[in-house]
Amino acid sequence: MVPNREYILELIRKRGWSANKLAMKMDISRAEVSRFLNGKRTGGKKLIGGLLKAFPEESVEALFILPRVEPNVNKYSLQCSETKLMEKSKHYEVKKNMKPVKHPNAHHLACSIDEATGTIEIIDGKCVTTLIVPPGPIEVRHTTKQANNTS
Repeated sequence: MVPNREYILELIRKRGWSANKLAMKMDISRAEVSRFLNGKRTGGKKLIGGLLKAFPEESVEALFILPRVEPNVNKYSLQCSETKLMEKSKHYEVKKNMKPVKHPNAHHLACSIDEATGTIEIIDGKCVTTLIVPPGPIEVRHTTKQANNTS
């Protein structure tokens, strides 16, 4: 978790705070605040705790750059025939029982599901993402991302 220095500098400017005022609000030394503001210090318990104390109304997501968690994606060539896949994969029995789910507004498959095993398979180009959920009914919802209003 790294403080979002640019956003914090913007907050300080909007409030008209000096480095001394920020240090008092954060309850840390002026020297530590100065090192952070000058980009020489990027974190630590005192700094993170102080920022949360100084800006209690701000969200953690705004104050800090949080690590991103990427899904585990398996890649394989989709040009393999079903026979080759059957020979190569022990999980083919699961794939054979999967029910395709088409996207209502597109011609392509959104995913394939197998409610008995709790498997959801999403194929995007050569990448396959497999999600394992508790077995039982699986609901697939389709939504479209709303465009940001720029007016």
